[in-house]
Amino acid sequence: MNTASEPLNTAECAHCGLPVARGDFNPRARHQFCCSGCRAVHSALVENGFERYYELREAERAESAARAQALAIPAQVSNRGFEHLDGEHFQQPHVRATADGLNTVEMRIDGMRCGACVWLLESTPRIVTGLVECRVDSARAIAMLRWDPREVALSSVAQRFDTLGYQLIPLGDIEGVKRERAADRAWFVRIGVAGAIASNAMAVAFALYGGIISEMPTSFRLYFQWYSVGLAVAALFVPGRVFLTNAIAALRMRTSHMDIPVAFGLMAAVGAGIVATVRGTGSIYCESAAMLVFLLLVGRFVQFRSQRQAREQVELLLAILPAVARRVQRSADRQTEQLVEVLSESLNPDDVVEIAAGESAPADGRLIGVAAHFDLSHLTGESRPVRIEVGGPIYAGSRPINAPARCVVTVAGVHTRAARLLELVREASTRRAPVVELANRIAGVFLAAVMVFAVTTIVWWWPRIGAEQAIERAIAVLVVTCPCALGLATPLAVVAGIGRGARRGVLIKGGDVLERASQAGTLVLDKTGTVTEGATRVVARSGNAMAITLAASLESHSVHPLARAILDAVHDASDVAAQEAFDRCEVKEGTLARLMAHDVRETPGRGIEGRVGKHFVRVGSVRFMSEHAALIPDGLREDAHRFAQGGLAPIMIAVDARVEAVLGIGDPIRREAHAIIARLRRAKWRVMLASGDDPLVAVSVARSVGIDRRDAFGALTPEDKLAFVRRTDLARPVVMVGDGINDLAALAAADIGVSLRNGAQASHHVADVCLAAPGMRPLERFIEGSR
Repeated sequence: MNTASEPLNTAECAHCGLPVARGDFNPRARHQFCCSGCRAVHSALVENGFERYYELREAERAESAARAQALAIPAQVSNRGFEHLDGEHFQQPHVRATADGLNTVEMRIDGMRCGACVWLLESTPRIVTGLVECRVDSARAIAMLRWDPREVALSSVAQRFDTLGYQLIPLGDIEGVKRERAADRAWFVRIGVAGAIASNAMAVAFALYGGIISEMPTSFRLYFQWYSVGLAVAALFVPGRVFLTNAIAALRMRTSHMDIPVAFGLMAAVGAGIVATVRGTGSIYCESAAMLVFLLLVGRFVQFRSQRQAREQVELLLAILPAVARRVQRSADRQTEQLVEVLSESLNPDDVVEIAAGESAPADGRLIGVAAHFDLSHLTGESRPVRIEVGGPIYAGSRPINAPARCVVTVAGVHTRAARLLELVREASTRRAPVVELANRIAGVFLAAVMVFAVTTIVWWWPRIGAEQAIERAIAVLVVTCPCALGLATPLAVVAGIGRGARRGVLIKGGDVLERASQAGTLVLDKTGTVTEGATRVVARSGNAMAITLAASLESHSVHPLARAILDAVHDASDVAAQEAFDRCEVKEGTLARLMAHDVRETPGRGIEGRVGKHFVRVGSVRFMSEHAALIPDGLREDAHRFAQGGLAPIMIAVDARVEAVLGIGDPIRREAHAIIARLRRAKWRVMLASGDDPLVAVSVARSVGIDRRDAFGALTPEDKLAFVRRTDLARPVVMVGDGINDLAALAAADIGVSLRNGAQASHHVADVCLAAPGMRPLERFIEGSR
């Protein structure tokens, strides 16, 4: 046997990672190589200072493995019935019947990730009887289904998709989608026609300018001039009639509008070309008019798409409200009941719905059955759950934490509090910017000034150079003063500023944002996730580390967010004391689960208790300890009071009826917050804090970061925050910085809305500025860069 080529399984090549043969293995060498080539390459890399190549390669391999593991997640199957897809409330607005007896529908697909998903979905007609066609628009994640209702129901098709890991979700306003597509087509046709006319007009102008040098015959010159005039007239009255109709409408309403001087300038240019062509003298401006129509239409289309995207993005916010609800349907004798899926918009008052743990409530209502903890972060911005008692209000979008809940519907659809909040966001998003309002207000004054200037030109030059040349110069004044050039040049002037911001991790949605932020005004900061890190953690602690470890074992049986914070504190590798206590508790292998907790009882709103090993452990509030007569040492009682004054929730840990430790759980303040706020205040910005948390907590956080307590406000609802940024006594501009769904209306209504990197996706849609880098430093860079 040739042992020289036999690999040694315990050694790998330091360069390529292949096994090293026995004959090449050197026990004295630091690195092993499978061949001389790998040895030479490794030596060259190290000698030239590129030894980090191997570190980067290993990091890339680890990242690729993580991505592969993520892609290997099994399909998420909901096992829902999808009965609502067969109901009249869905079928009437969404499903179309074709002449061949088939039905068609467009639905959004959840769970699609790659091209293979598209292939799989479009292949489903082979395995689903009655499904004739499935076409997928991967860019918009929308599927067009065509099926025979006599052979298969749409709910059955959705169930089959669900078994593959894809959920079919109803689209919004179908008629609205059709209208938007028609508007898109009209804009594309308009711009295409204008572009074709402009290109031909410029080609004709090139021939005319060439004729000036080479003395073009008069017949050819007149032909090209009339041809250019015809193109300009077509450009003005076909694709460019949008400017004329807007101007005429504004004149009829006796209001000023920027399209009035635009239309006047374009008509003057075309009119001057016609006059010059008829008289056979002077210059024509027809090619310029045609090109301006094309460029202005492109700019107007970009504005139109931006406004529509803003509306669509606001519609996406409805994702916090489920499209489907589980209605409790009781039998006639009320002895049995079943859950039936229905569209949320079809719910009626007094309907009973069941909300699964972690899912959102489909309507506003009253809680029935048993009390439960709900996540109200979409309304309060706070990550801590709120306990709702039986009969208490439940708002659409609220999520039960650890168990299903039932509620009686009071209002549904557009009448819910969440829907009203989104309507406020929509109204604030569609309001015209102050700079646009100013432009329209001065349009009338601008037009009057231009007309006076043109008449003055005629009066001045008529006696000096004659009527013909005086009128030509007046027309030139009208063309030059047309605000087309200004309207086209202004966006280009701010591109550099926006690009610079993007390179620094600040994504700015418009140049007017830079203009508004150039002056110091009022900076309104949300607390949770903005000034703080937005995560519930153990911020402070006092007492016996072993007690904390025992508490973590007990809390592993709870799904409460505070329990998660205690577990994270003990699992943190930097927590040396807890790790040492962990070892002393006779746990040498495995995790906290090895510390067996039994007889666990949890009291909602109070705490949790049970046996861990030989000890009886109780974890909860000060009131929980007092109710069970636990002995609380004075030092730990003082620590708990100090934690509470600092805005933290004091959690006590009792071992065998004696409190051994106290934890301060809360949301840590960002390390850079104090210094950045101090610099912003020195730059003449008034910094204020607006929070949905308790006012005492808001004042405590404000004091910690250097904000005047008079400028700290707590217990603000989304509606309160909206009214707050609209206050007339605040110095302008008002910059609202937030990251949660409860901040959406305020972000949209403020002069400038700023969303942080880790904020809710909806906040990125609404905000004027998105900070791509973590923390508050990008906010400071944005404000400094705007100046």
